[in-house]
This record gives sequence, structure tokens and C-alpha cells, in this order.
Amino acid sequence: MNQFENEGVRQELDVISVGFGPAGIALACALEDEAEENGKKPFQRARFFEKGRDSNWHGAFLLAGTDINHHVFRDLVTPRNPRSRFSFAMYLKEKGRLYKFGLLGRPASRVEWSDYIDWAAAQLKDYVAYDEGVLDILPVAEKGILRAVDVMTAKGTYRTQRLVLSHGSLPKIPEVFGPHLGGRVFHTSQYLKNIHLGGGPIAQRWLVLGSGQSAGEAVAHLLGAAPTTQVHSVHRGVGFRVGQLGQFPNMAFLPEHVDYFHQLEPARRSKVFDEIRSTNYAGVDADESQALYSFMYEGEVCGHQRLNLHAWSNVVCVEKVGGAYSVVLRDSNTGLETTLYVDGIVLGTGYEQLAVPPLLTLLQPWLLRDEDGSLSVDRHYRVDLQNSEGLQILANGTSEKTHGISDAQSFSMVALRAQRLMDALLATQPRQLAPVVAHPRKNLRAHAQARP
Repeated sequence: MNQFENEGVRQELDVISVGFGPAGIALACALEDEAEENGKKPFQRARFFEKGRDSNWHGAFLLAGTDINHHVFRDLVTPRNPRSRFSFAMYLKEKGRLYKFGLLGRPASRVEWSDYIDWAAAQLKDYVAYDEGVLDILPVAEKGILRAVDVMTAKGTYRTQRLVLSHGSLPKIPEVFGPHLGGRVFHTSQYLKNIHLGGGPIAQRWLVLGSGQSAGEAVAHLLGAAPTTQVHSVHRGVGFRVGQLGQFPNMAFLPEHVDYFHQLEPARRSKVFDEIRSTNYAGVDADESQALYSFMYEGEVCGHQRLNLHAWSNVVCVEKVGGAYSVVLRDSNTGLETTLYVDGIVLGTGYEQLAVPPLLTLLQPWLLRDEDGSLSVDRHYRVDLQNSEGLQILANGTSEKTHGISDAQSFSMVALRAQRLMDALLATQPRQLAPVVAHPRKNLRAHAQARP
């Protein structure tokens, strides 16, 4: 029995990834590309644990008429390896739409991009265990030295010395809504699962909280669902803003900006992140802004206002009243309070990355922190540990505070990050000595001396 064997451990694995969304799939693509290039898998026992039944991307918020906001070259693999068989171009080729997509004249729709993610994941099914989410991660320590982790799922316990956190960000739920979450109070990540609650007609009165793209799309969808739907659009600021468009703000997503961002002090990183956050957060597309404003304006013209804007407003109280909700808004400038009665509440409040992922709670004595309390993660996405030997923990799309906006719900660095992660994983393997090959001239000399 070796030092890691334990009666409760079901299996030892070379690599464990928590999650098999785009970040995890991109890493699996890198591992598979490496295997195809070298004729053997770099790790024989690599497994990605995914709590969902599939890898469907934003499946509960795939609304008709919406598209992605990044270039299709920033897919799962192309920036890392344009020749990879997992590229969006290869997807289009296999689907018979390569030329037709070229005539489209707009970005890929979210529905098509989700299908691309599913297509890539389907080719990597040997790597993933679906419907087996990670429940907890336990330290395996010897005399205070952390040497491995036990990853617990509903189906067993697995031990590894290479752990990758690919679980993504968490829906951001304002505290005031916590007691009411469920039913007709839900985050946009659960939108299509809850919008037709009970299978009946859609509710008539809605409150949508948020100023970003998802909130705007939810407002537009609700207004289009029925001619009598009323929507209260609530904003902490002046209302919907157009995201920072143009080449210069979006240079924040270039790979070299990750290098620049990572070397900054934590306090300076926070300031830089706040400066560029509107490139990907708290902003809507120009066409969506135009459509929503036009809808509100036409409602005023015809005297039938279905879209009601509440700017500079904070939700201070929510109460259940029969089958509806009483919501109290407070103007942040005047203090004036307004009470609304709605049938449902949609939280377009985005996502967040916690300072320490909940799954690492029991590992906190070994985790190093930055000044702001977040995990210390090096440029190669390795979580810094103390009093640890042989264990490697990697952050895969969970390190926006150390690596910047491209690590925050963005495809920009998915492929190149996968390369860094794979290099870090490969660096933990014992080096194999190359076979000794004599210099050609020495071979010729030896051959000549051997002749009679």
C-alpha cells in the first residue's frame, strides 16, 4: 500500500478537473491535440467531473436573435493551434455551413456557438463524467504537509496531485432576494427554466434588475412574449449603457494585457479592472440599446407604456404577497421610495468569482492569499501553496482578480490559457532522458576503424 492508498478512495487519477464547460473543454482539447501529435496521451487517467448532464453553454438563456460578442477566431483552440480539429472552422466544415457562414455578415448566434461547444464536447466524452458534480475537496496531509487532495462526488472519492478548477463563476444574487429565490424569482442563468413556471401563460408583471447584456435581453424577451406584458427595468445608475465598443478598449482582451495586469499590485489591479469592466460587464450592444429606447419612446407616444425605467434605484425590500411580490425601490440620490407589485423577478445581476472558491474551504491553511484576500495565482495559473509537496492546483477561468478581464466570462484567453495549463501539468511529470545518439562523424570513424 502506497502513502496515498485509503480504503475510502475509489480511484487515483493523474488529473482532475472540476467542471466541463468551455474552460474545461478547451483544456481537454489541448490534451487531445497533444496526444494526437505525440501518439500517446500525456496523462492516461485524466477526468473532468461535470455536475450537468451535458456541456450545454448557457442553455437556459439561449434566446432567439442573440449573438456572441467576440470574434469566432477566439474559439476553444484557434489562438493556441489553428490546425486543431476542434476549431469553429472545422465545426462549420463538418456541418456544411462554412461558405454560408461567410455570407452571414454578423457574429455567430448564441444558439450556433452553443452547438459548437456541444460538438467539441461530444468528441471528448472519454474525458468527462457527466452528472457527477464535485461535492467537496479534502486535504491529504502528512505531518502538516499537503501532498494530495481527495475529490468527493456523489459516486465516489478520487485522489489526485493535479487539480484544475474549471467550474467558472457563480451567479451573483443580491442579498435582499436570497430568501425568495426559486419559482418566479430567478437569475438569468435559469431564465428559460422558470419563465413559463407551471406551463401556463407567461406572468404579466415583471421586474428585471440589472444594466448588462443579459438584463437587456431578458427585458426584450419579456416584452415580446405577450402584448400585455409589463416590465419594470431597475438600475443602480442612469440606465442601460452601451458597452465599450471599438478596438482600443477591447485591447484589454489581448494576451499581452494579461502579462501587464498580472504584474500589478492587487490594489492597482482592482482599479484597472474597474476601468475596463464595461467592455464585458454592465453594458448592452448598440442595437439593443436602440431597440429598448425606441420601445419605451413609442409607448409614451401611444399612451400605453409597457417598459418602465427606474434609474438610480436600489431594491431595499422584497415581500411575498399572495402569488405576487411587493418590491420597495429607493432612489439613491433623493431617498424617495416607490413600491411596485410584480408577478416575477429576473436577476440580470451577472456573475462573480469569490476570493476563495467554496470547494477549497478545507484547504485554506495551505492557500496563500494576495493583499485583497483573493487567492495568489501565478502567471501560469498555478495557485500558490505553502507547506505543500507534490500537489498542483490550477485556476482555469477562475482568476479574474489576478489575470484580468479576459478571465471573466470571456472566450478571449480560453485557448491560450489551456496551453499554459497543459504546460504546467506536463512540468510535473518526471523527465525522461533522451536516448544517447553518437555524433555522425564519430559513427563514421568507428565504422572505418572496424574495417579490416
